[in-house]
Amino acid sequence: MARASLAGRTLLDLAGTATTASLEALGPAQWSALCAMAALHRMGPWLHSRHGANPAIPENVRHQWASDYRRAALAALAQHADCGAALALLEAQGFKPIALKGAFLSRHAYPDAALRPMRDIDILVPAERVLAAFEALIAGGYIIEKQSKIALEDAARLDKHMPPLTMPLGTCLELHGRLMERDGRLEYASPEASEADVRERSINLDGIRYPAPTDMLSHLIVHAVYGHRFDCGPLLLTDVHFLAAHHSIDWDLLWEQAHAQNWAAGGALVLALVRHYHASAALAPHHAEPASPTQATMDLARDLLVQDYTAKKNARFIATVMTGGFSQARNLVGGRIRLAASEDLVIDRAQDGGRAAWTLAKLRDVAVSLADPAQRRQARQLAQFRRWLEN
Repeated sequence: MARASLAGRTLLDLAGTATTASLEALGPAQWSALCAMAALHRMGPWLHSRHGANPAIPENVRHQWASDYRRAALAALAQHADCGAALALLEAQGFKPIALKGAFLSRHAYPDAALRPMRDIDILVPAERVLAAFEALIAGGYIIEKQSKIALEDAARLDKHMPPLTMPLGTCLELHGRLMERDGRLEYASPEASEADVRERSINLDGIRYPAPTDMLSHLIVHAVYGHRFDCGPLLLTDVHFLAAHHSIDWDLLWEQAHAQNWAAGGALVLALVRHYHASAALAPHHAEPASPTQATMDLARDLLVQDYTAKKNARFIATVMTGGFSQARNLVGGRIRLAASEDLVIDRAQDGGRAAWTLAKLRDVAVSLADPAQRRQARQLAQFRRWLEN
């Protein structure tokens, strides 16, 4: 199996609090690749906090990370204000919103909110009320970023979250009616938590409702491994490290859920990675935890943590062809279409030029990806990871 690039391995070691990076072999090209990878995965602020004064790192690289940190600090202020305003609006109208992932981690796990940049704010409301909550936000001045290809009432039934909204200070908001995709939407089974239990166990900090730490950790693992195949990047490891270090985790409950919902293997893999890079004392092995993953599986996960998430759609398509043939690939591409058809919903392809034009454009994109050695390698790694999950 091809190992992660020198830049990728070094990035992971630099981001770890218990690992030492070997920097002697890095030339200008590798440093440039490492910086691009760090920017892609929002690692600049964290690397600045760890290595801002490290003379072994080129000055221009450290300046870039310092700039990333300053931008993240300013963005965190706007995002916190936007998040609070959206939650207050939804709470006032009885939607009982719960803020997910970054909104909690940046304020209540990391030592500094700027160290955990967010691409968007995720808020969960009861599935049966997600459309009404979405309409309440629009009435409050929130703007739909992109026209939906299905009616909003159908999106509320079919999708994990509603179309993204732009908040007053420019933050992107994803309003969720579900924690994970509906089973049948993806080309593999999606683990599903009991959202009623998550809501019942939720906690209130500073007037904001969040999942309990154990449910937050479960969601981080399932979201990263089964929903995203690790394309969420190395921040996953610092997320888990800081969450477990600063909050009490009910490990009996977590592993009970993991085995019942069939994500115990993915959970063991994530915790093994966090132990390696952060040596976290809060992550002692549990009697119900599966055996440690092999070194080959660890190496594969490292590759995927630094993959190019912007190319994930085509890489996943190619990976699915490799493992399941074109019938499985058709399921991947057509998952939303298939679910829509089963419920007599219509997906409007007019903005794509029609169904035929959309299909041709997709095939052209895949052909371009097949010509790119890096994307072919990414697809092979995703295919190998899918086989590991299935086994």
